[in-house]
Amino acid sequence: MSRATIDTPEQVTQLDKLLRVNLTEKRLEVETVPQEYRDRFIAGKGLGAALLLEEVEAGTDPLSSDNTLYFTFGPLTGFAPGTSRYAAVTKSPLTGTYVDSYSGGHFPTMVRYALPDVLAIAVEGRADDPVTLRITEGEVTLEDATDLWGLDTKETARQFEGRQTKTACIGPAGENEVRFATISSDEGTHHAGRGGVGAVMGSKNLKAVVATGDSPPEAPDVQDLKVKHTQRLGTDDEVSWARNGGTQLIVDWSQEVGALPSHNWTRGTIESVDDLNIDAFEPGHTDTDSCFGCPVACGHVVDFEGSDVDGAFPDASVDWGPEYETIGMMGANTDITNVTEVTQLANLADTLGMDTISLGNVLSWLMEVTEHGLVDSELTWGDADAAAEIICKIAHREGIGDGLAEGTARAADVLCDGHPDAREAAVQVKGLELPAYEPRASFGMALAYATSDRGGCHQRAFPISSDAFGGSRDPFDTAGHASVVIEEQDENALTYSMVACSFTAYNYDRVCEWLNELGYDVTVEDLQAVGERAWNATRLFNVREGFDRDDDALPERFTRPLERGGPADGNAIAEEEFESMLEEYYDQRGWTVDGKPTRETLERLDIASIAPESALS
Repeated sequence: MSRATIDTPEQVTQLDKLLRVNLTEKRLEVETVPQEYRDRFIAGKGLGAALLLEEVEAGTDPLSSDNTLYFTFGPLTGFAPGTSRYAAVTKSPLTGTYVDSYSGGHFPTMVRYALPDVLAIAVEGRADDPVTLRITEGEVTLEDATDLWGLDTKETARQFEGRQTKTACIGPAGENEVRFATISSDEGTHHAGRGGVGAVMGSKNLKAVVATGDSPPEAPDVQDLKVKHTQRLGTDDEVSWARNGGTQLIVDWSQEVGALPSHNWTRGTIESVDDLNIDAFEPGHTDTDSCFGCPVACGHVVDFEGSDVDGAFPDASVDWGPEYETIGMMGANTDITNVTEVTQLANLADTLGMDTISLGNVLSWLMEVTEHGLVDSELTWGDADAAAEIICKIAHREGIGDGLAEGTARAADVLCDGHPDAREAAVQVKGLELPAYEPRASFGMALAYATSDRGGCHQRAFPISSDAFGGSRDPFDTAGHASVVIEEQDENALTYSMVACSFTAYNYDRVCEWLNELGYDVTVEDLQAVGERAWNATRLFNVREGFDRDDDALPERFTRPLERGGPADGNAIAEEEFESMLEEYYDQRGWTVDGKPTRETLERLDIASIAPESALS
């Protein structure tokens, strides 16, 4: 179809190119990313925010051809262990906010090998018919993908994947624009999961990006540094939890403090955690897996075939997982507490291409409103068979699945005519369903959820780790949370601007060490500014799109006492307590009482020039 030849440099130091793919015009071009963006944001999250502000008009329908989907990479991708990742950045069809969703595996490194100086790929417009973007060393082509349309994520990947060829693709959920559809890579084992980035890819008729990378690019000698950090990740206590069990360990931690959501966010524990914790998965645990060049190997390969574990799906398997969030939301929160059943539902979601966090919330929401007679469905608490049927209907937008594919906030209106009980049962912030950490067990998580730039999210700040999970702070106090949340949001914004894995502890000092080895000449103070800058840039986008203080709100459900919450039993978060935390947060951020970054803050961060007039206070 369309083809572009790309000059690849003999040696890579600082990445500076953007590959622009216009699907409407079938045009492929390479541009230089403005120096001011690279200086201020480096890459990833911050760069994506700046590009969205510049290139996507305010009020754009996220599923229209006017929205842009960016695949962004980091300066360490392909060089440093723990950095084989990409970010999918766009305007979210689920929330209408800025969204950056991250995925690992081998695909990002193959892109780096093929396009060694490319920081981002901008996908614009909409193809008339399904297409695949094929990337090889020095060449990019658009190819017909009509025969691939309708295939699931694993079937699609198998059309291409080999040792040096990896894909990022959508399944039926993305094709049908399910608002929480994912982009899946490495044969369905890794997912850019949150906010519906797969739906945006589907709206553009882009079925897959296929990258073949034969060899690493020439670069400054970083072998000693690479060995140092590979040894660190393979031995240090700092990441031992990820090596020795990964996120499945969190099931027990959350149960102990009353933070494990169950029965659609009404309870903080399940009756028997031994049915759903890491030990319960052990009979099906067959191997571990890792992203490219990472010694942590935090991924679980699970296959219950031949085990003596009972359940509706005794032969269930999944190539990576289930991770804690999947166990919490597809399992505990739906009262499905059999490991084979959770594994089957996780594999089904991966194969069809849906975010298990949002999907688990959708299932528990449907169970509750069905019980209350607000929706006519067959889905009841703990019924994995019926849940599997609903999942398929959502991916294909069949019957009741069409309304559920909109996410819980919209489903309450579409399927229940906005009934107050249906809206109250939709546990979300800014339209994004919450992950598996009950905020009535950690008030800091309440503030982190409410102020997250992409809606209810634990990956922007994770204060529960320093209060309820054994830190020194009181998880039930309202004072002091703002500074912790801000600090974590800014440091994570730097991590995501580097497009590095949050499990691998690339803090300011370590990032500084790497970048200077690659010739960037930065200080720790410079990197701290990058993180704060990126966070304020995403806020500017959301303010431009009409979000304000009213949207930094908690679900109504959390104002009610938590049941079966262990040490958090009976907790509720009163509105006045939450508002005091929010005010402290805005004040420390240098934002107005309405949640807008002040001109003084933007000038201090040197980003007033990218601020839309409507976002300026």
